[in-house]
Amino acid sequence: MLMATPRPRTPDESKSGRGSAGLRLPTRSLTAPHGALDALVRSVLVIASLGAVAVAEGADPPGFRRLAPGVLTVIPPDTTTDDALQRADLLEITQGQAALAWVPQMAATNTTFVERGLGREYPRDIWCLEFAFKAPRMLDVDVPAAEARMQRKRIWYLLYRVKNLGGRRLLMADGDGGEADPAKRRPETFAAPFRFFPHFVLETLEPVANGEGLASYRAYLDRLVPSAMKAIRLREDPSRRLLDSVEMSATEMQPGEERWGVAIWEDVDPRIDFFSIYVRGLTNAIRWRQRPGSEIKPQDAPGSHIEEALESLRLDFWRPGDDRDGGDREMSVGYAGMVERMTLGGRLLTTVGWPRYAKARPLAGLDALGLAWTDLLEPDAGGGGPSLIPLETVLRTAGGLAAPADPILVLRELFGDLGVASIEELAAAAAGPVEGSLDARRRAALEPIGLTPEAVAREPLTSLATIVRLLESKPDAATRRVAAAEIFGAAGRRIDWLAEAVARARGLATLRAIDANTATIAAGDALAAFEAARPAIDGLDEDDGKRLVEMLDDQDARRERIATLDAEARAQAVAGLVLQGLFGARGPQMYAAAVAVHEGVDHAWVFRYETAGGR
Repeated sequence: MLMATPRPRTPDESKSGRGSAGLRLPTRSLTAPHGALDALVRSVLVIASLGAVAVAEGADPPGFRRLAPGVLTVIPPDTTTDDALQRADLLEITQGQAALAWVPQMAATNTTFVERGLGREYPRDIWCLEFAFKAPRMLDVDVPAAEARMQRKRIWYLLYRVKNLGGRRLLMADGDGGEADPAKRRPETFAAPFRFFPHFVLETLEPVANGEGLASYRAYLDRLVPSAMKAIRLREDPSRRLLDSVEMSATEMQPGEERWGVAIWEDVDPRIDFFSIYVRGLTNAIRWRQRPGSEIKPQDAPGSHIEEALESLRLDFWRPGDDRDGGDREMSVGYAGMVERMTLGGRLLTTVGWPRYAKARPLAGLDALGLAWTDLLEPDAGGGGPSLIPLETVLRTAGGLAAPADPILVLRELFGDLGVASIEELAAAAAGPVEGSLDARRRAALEPIGLTPEAVAREPLTSLATIVRLLESKPDAATRRVAAAEIFGAAGRRIDWLAEAVARARGLATLRAIDANTATIAAGDALAAFEAARPAIDGLDEDDGKRLVEMLDDQDARRERIATLDAEARAQAVAGLVLQGLFGARGPQMYAAAVAVHEGVDHAWVFRYETAGGR
């Protein structure tokens, strides 16, 4: 007897005259006993009805891989009406035509041209897709390379599902005077097809190399890797169709429809442990603002000073292993603030353990130089990596010590033997004999700052300070490294180590200034170290603030500025100084993200403007 093999029912077939097994129902024209035929028909109808019930209850059709509870993280769509009604000023009127503002005598002020441009309301329909995902994984696949060859690469990928659950709007009911009555507004949901244009960016602020400081921005855009799709499908679910970002956006998603897709990243730095994935395109919610620093003039075109941002979904992750032991394990879902807490806690552990690591007495060295932690604060964060200005201050101060003080002994207290050896190696590289072409390049690099190898030999410490100032002026870390190699050759790598040593000495001096318990900080892991330091950071009172501000130099503009603030703002400014002393210029920003109340939320909806800094 021939048996037909059942297959999963397609959506089209659920509306056709076919059964769930894909077979046409038998008819009376078949030469078979009526009783057996009726039994067969009833069996097929029962199977079809059971399959329909399963699909109606949201279960995957037969043949799809079942996922264990908790494997798929589901993020429901935003159902609030916060973005369905926005208020903003018409800047081309309120600012560009501000000269036309006037106060009427016989009418209300809000009836004038300029006043009517204030607080305008913009209602719009908002939709948001449900997004579900499995934790990211890695996979080794062959990808096309140059000269028609294939290259074995490790890719990172995210398996996800999107579902159209409709949209929301705010109905603007009219009042008695014909104007919209806020008291009569009500939310309403609606169903409609939407098109999902996926935009996935994998980002990290984790520093993974010397000289990158507290944070180093890296970003990777989702790539189309057709050769990887089959391998991912075989691993995740051979029966399910997975779409890339282009296929996902090819057609609109109908109400209730769901699709499965894959985001893929190539050439991700394998040393990364903590990262975020930003997903844009899940909603049409938008925000706009005046472009920072812009000044609207009467002749400017409408909207020329406005920048917009679509809402993005932020997902945080962390992964075990390192660049040698990545494996193909799934990564772990993190929570907002975890990266910042781990980063700052790790810095604290490095700081309190620095004297033993460097075999030095940094606090004694700073005291001998007459430097406080406030003398070593960095300027605002720039693009060239950690600032070298604190290192310049140390070298210039040591070079200016008067007899009988021995600058080498003082620097040995601060840096240890390794630090003194690094300084001597740098001085020798900048002043010692080298091959002719290298000497010419070295002299050309020193000429703009008025130095020669002979001058460096006469005053090594102050000359090194001048060279460090030159390196600080470079626009980015890569350019800085090239400039250092022109002068110092291979010894240029010592600059980053010395800058790190100064930052650790400054951190120790800051901990001493706020009476933090370094033994408690050193007793646990990174998260425990962060929590151990928080009482000393958050518990500064007014007297502590006055004492810390008095440590600033009399000529420091920050001292005068803080003195003009009210009590609350002054406390925040002092806390910001302390955080800069502990962690560098980005310390306040990182600490604010670390201590924000997240209540265990593993995702966040954010608006990201292209001109927003501090990534």
